[in-house]
Amino acid sequence: MKMKSKVKKNDVEFGNWMRQFYNKKAKNISEKGYEYARWFSTPKKRIQYKFTIKSLIYHLRDIKFKKCLEVGCGPGTWTKLLLYKYPNASFTSLDISKEMISQFKQNINEKKKVKTIVNNFLDYNFKNEKFDFIFCSRAIEYIPNKSAVIEKFNNLLENGGKGIIISSPPHPKILAMKKFIGKKANIQHIKRISVKNIGFLLKKNGFTKIKFYPILFSDFFLVPRKFFFRTLYRRRWGILSKMFASGYIVKFEKPNEKY
Repeated sequence: MKMKSKVKKNDVEFGNWMRQFYNKKAKNISEKGYEYARWFSTPKKRIQYKFTIKSLIYHLRDIKFKKCLEVGCGPGTWTKLLLYKYPNASFTSLDISKEMISQFKQNINEKKKVKTIVNNFLDYNFKNEKFDFIFCSRAIEYIPNKSAVIEKFNNLLENGGKGIIISSPPHPKILAMKKFIGKKANIQHIKRISVKNIGFLLKKNGFTKIKFYPILFSDFFLVPRKFFFRTLYRRRWGILSKMFASGYIVKFEKPNEKY
């Protein structure tokens, strides 16, 4: 019991740190806002944005929904795409950062269709609300208790509902190299989850049709990231993805009840 209490206390402390970190970062990173700084301020970031948009458009092609929960919506970068592709759907967008939600409201015009929530996902009580689609981009890696996140996804999804998670696998070699040269690792990046582990949690909670794909890549010697993306983004996660991908997308579904 003491260990569980300690873990829970550490999770709360990390969540509070993340909230303060992103409130401050989103407010001070750029006069043009967090979205510009994260996705458009450099050629490399613009390429990452292009890759992510193209990949999402491809992977959303077989998904239909009426009610979406977006966990970790940030300033609404991907919400705009979802609103465009699903004009008749309603959206609930949650973020731990008050400043992120403030920028979200400035970026998203469809206020009647979008409900915003400032809270830690695991702390918020959705009561009996259900969704037929859950979208979570680069948020699960910031929540220590991954098992509780996936379990809550299962509770919130309707039978037959679908989900998409975008994340980045841990990079232990890079962390070890930083430690070796005396450089500190970014605290916000130490809670990442591997493809193998998130796949295990999804299966454990009864999700089916679990499919992984690479979404972002790094340059490798003389081979540009564009080559890897064009070659691999439609292909299931495999050896090449494991070697060269810096991010992944996982699609999953909650099966209909059997009678």
